[in-house]
Amino acid sequence: MAKPTKKFIKLKSAALLSLAIWLGLALFALLSQISSWLTSHHFEPNFFSYLRFYTLKIWLPWLVLIPIVQILATKFPVKPKKWLTALLLHAFFLLSLSLISALMISLHYHFFEEMPQGMKTYQPWQHMGHFLFGDNFFLFNVVIYTLLVTAINIKHFANIAQQKALVASQLNNQLIESQLQTLKMQINPHFLFNTLNVISVLVMKSEQAQATTMINRLSNFFRATLDDKAQQWITLEKELAHVEQYLAIEQVRFGDRININKNYHHNTLPTLVPSMILQPLIENAMQHGLEEKQGKVQLTINSYLEDNALKIELVDDGAGCDFNDKRFKEGIGLSNVRSRLQQLYGRNFQFTLSSNTQGGVSVSLTLPINHQESKL
Repeated sequence: MAKPTKKFIKLKSAALLSLAIWLGLALFALLSQISSWLTSHHFEPNFFSYLRFYTLKIWLPWLVLIPIVQILATKFPVKPKKWLTALLLHAFFLLSLSLISALMISLHYHFFEEMPQGMKTYQPWQHMGHFLFGDNFFLFNVVIYTLLVTAINIKHFANIAQQKALVASQLNNQLIESQLQTLKMQINPHFLFNTLNVISVLVMKSEQAQATTMINRLSNFFRATLDDKAQQWITLEKELAHVEQYLAIEQVRFGDRININKNYHHNTLPTLVPSMILQPLIENAMQHGLEEKQGKVQLTINSYLEDNALKIELVDDGAGCDFNDKRFKEGIGLSNVRSRLQQLYGRNFQFTLSSNTQGGVSVSLTLPINHQESKL
């Protein structure tokens, strides 16, 4: 089905406006009759006479004036910074159109209609005052002109607001995607350097099978990273699968020195989460916690549902960090995660870092489920 053209939409709008004006005049004529009936001792109904008068003298001229006012209101919109100038212009347009229409009506009245004998001594233009103020034509014009300009400007401001909202949404998405790409670029070189070192050591030790396994895991990890670059939201199951590819490589690098506990509640796996949200947190635990501690280390990953929210906990027993130290400052990875969460969830999330009593750091994420599902 073909979409209506702008010309058709304008004609339809003009037709609806003209109908609304006529109905308004009919209502005014009816109310005038009711008022006369309530206040006059010798009331004679003449509703149709009034309606005919308003239709011929006010409504018909406005059939011509509506398109003109539409053009003027569109060309000279009332803007916040120049509202006074626009209002003065429209006051001038209103006065000009009122005088012109009143002059046309007066000419028609003088030359083509029957007039009382006393009115025949007037010049054609002298009837204008009678029509404009005696019959309240100017008041009608003020009301109709104001309603038309207001309606068109409301639509104008609504369109501007929609455009600004669309632009803001697009810029916000671009910013988030840019930060996501920056985050990936930050993670990959460091991780690649460490992994290549492990592969190099395996090759030097002639452990070809393990070296091949590491290369395959590294290839799968980066393939998944690049494949997800256009996705802002993925399921927790997919996010954890991507994280486990990373952990599988780190398991080879750490060897028997690391123990990884995975406690994923099955109800959490379909939940949508921001792509690459766990990767920087786990890498941060590896680099700044577990690598800096001698001996065996442990990393625990928990996911569960609580109060209609997704809870994710990362607990390590590494070197730890004093978050109360004034010198502590979040690195790029943590700052980027916090910034993405704020942009995606607003205030509807919790992201906390805390020191464990037995050493190490706990990271806790609380993400609303409904918010995530509405983004798919």
